[in-house]
Amino acid sequence: MAGKVCIVIPVHSPNPEYYELVSFRQCFRVLGNHPIYVIAPKGLDMTAYNAVVPEFEIKYINPEWFASKLNYNKLKLSQYFYSLFSQYMYMLTYELDAFVFTDDLNHWCNKGYDYIGAPWLNEAGTEITGIGNSGFSLRKISAIQAGLKNVYYIDQKKHSAIRKQGFIMKLKKPIFKVLRVLAKMKSIFNNENATIQRAGFLYEDKLIHDYLAKDNFKMAPVEDACRFSFETHPDVLYRINEGKLPMGCHAWWRYDLPFWKPFIESYGYRL
Repeated sequence: MAGKVCIVIPVHSPNPEYYELVSFRQCFRVLGNHPIYVIAPKGLDMTAYNAVVPEFEIKYINPEWFASKLNYNKLKLSQYFYSLFSQYMYMLTYELDAFVFTDDLNHWCNKGYDYIGAPWLNEAGTEITGIGNSGFSLRKISAIQAGLKNVYYIDQKKHSAIRKQGFIMKLKKPIFKVLRVLAKMKSIFNNENATIQRAGFLYEDKLIHDYLAKDNFKMAPVEDACRFSFETHPDVLYRINEGKLPMGCHAWWRYDLPFWKPFIESYGYRL
């Protein structure tokens, strides 16, 4: 029988910053009653993390997935990534610039959404433009896997990150060359979506918002996204949320550290 939910913390550096270790420790303090997995490149020195949390479960993967932001985004859009946690229904992705305030994880799983993350706002903070940031996000594993299988053609005008070029074989080529290219693609991608894995530029959460969040895919509404997480313009979202904190947040020191400082220090951290 599948478990309900797990937390996945991607790490890539042997020398995390102080704020990252604050986020790391807080995840285990608040969500420690759930299965938590650290996913890291094979061979990474985990000494700094063990100094904060002595014991945790690690899944080591090919370092190539962490070699660039592009590769990391492709990791989270790969069948391989989700297959690592296929025994669970839901996954909370918790990056090292996230912070969790309360353990409302079962509540959000019971909502039955396929994906929920912090709302995006325009630069002025006057309008919510979409949902939702993936740095602190909850997703239904089977729904993401099913959706990723259907991303084959993307309008270049709307999403220039993924281009048709390179995916359409010209019939003028000798058939043996076509077969050789196809064999190479299969050996590299092996059940992965080649449209995604061959892309030259990609943001995983934008692709989910723009292309998976349609038809039967159940994206959380804005109201619940605000209750779940903040990212940009947390002061605006705090007002929208009637002066209540969400379950967690993302990029807390990047966008508005003065806003977050008193809330995070209330948990005993010195910032």
